[in-house]
Amino acid sequence: MSLSDALFPLIQEAIWLLDEQDQVLLKTEAATRMESQYVLALEKVLDIAHGRGCLLHSTKAVCLDCPVGVVDATGFPFVLKDASGELYDFWGSLQQSEETGQQLLQLTPQRGSHGVFEDHSLFDYLNDAREKERKQIAQDLHDGIAQSIYSLMLETRGLKWLPTEEQPEQMKRIDRHFAEVLQEVKELAGELRPMTLDEFGLEPALRQFAQRTLEMTGFEVVLQQIGTPQPVSEARRIAIYRVVQEAVANALKYAGVNQVQVILDYQADYMAVTIKDDGAGFILSEQAHGYGLANMKERITAVGGTLSIHTALGSGTEILIRLDDQPEKAVDQAELGGGADETIYRG
Repeated sequence: MSLSDALFPLIQEAIWLLDEQDQVLLKTEAATRMESQYVLALEKVLDIAHGRGCLLHSTKAVCLDCPVGVVDATGFPFVLKDASGELYDFWGSLQQSEETGQQLLQLTPQRGSHGVFEDHSLFDYLNDAREKERKQIAQDLHDGIAQSIYSLMLETRGLKWLPTEEQPEQMKRIDRHFAEVLQEVKELAGELRPMTLDEFGLEPALRQFAQRTLEMTGFEVVLQQIGTPQPVSEARRIAIYRVVQEAVANALKYAGVNQVQVILDYQADYMAVTIKDDGAGFILSEQAHGYGLANMKERITAVGGTLSIHTALGSGTEILIRLDDQPEKAVDQAELGGGADETIYRG
């Protein structure tokens, strides 16, 4: 990390050169500007980088008491306030020289209302989350469909060893098994990309998801619509659907209740989605190291929206999504379809 004292300040990114004790040796002009524009406690950011602070509460003094898992090598997300108190998302990375022990801290703002970020390490972070999704899909394929196909292969090969009079009954069993595998494939395809979402729009897809959830688990999803449905782009439909899907799954596992409410609120200049339950709630800071909450937030940020989570032990959980009006309006007419103001799926 041996850098010229004269050239270092001219680097365009906000970077601090630190010694082994986290003392600042040099910083770029961009770093100086960032210190003047935001409420930046460098020691707290370094605590986050070293795994001693809270990923979601770098603006709060209590964050130093929050447990945090291992920070990914590519970096970490955190939040800063500007002079007016507005919150802004940042991405940080810390690298240390094995030879000198000196450290380079780089802080990059997440810019753009449509989730365009300056630091490539953020994409690494998101790609890691997507990789976990792919791993789960691969496991479902291997443990479910692949095993079923292998079983069918053995059953079919075994036909030649059966007496002729027993073969018709075995053929019927194989046919039923094929039907089960086909249904399994359809269900997995529906999880990956619900056809209803493309053909009919967001609300019908959520209705179908609620019905399937009820049938499979007995868990109720209450869908409520406020206002007149407005056009929603394909990217936003997918993002909302996936966040609702994940939030409902979390409520089913951890909330300790049998119902969650999903409210689609269509206003003239924005759309809001609320997902809430009256369950056990949780300590938000304790989940900061997991991919689930960050993944939901990044899905919405990537389509120009914001996502906030309000929860406390014993007080339930509320996830609020806000998507301001977007310029594109081209959308299937099915997306404008109405329906009852409230749909409740009950057993």
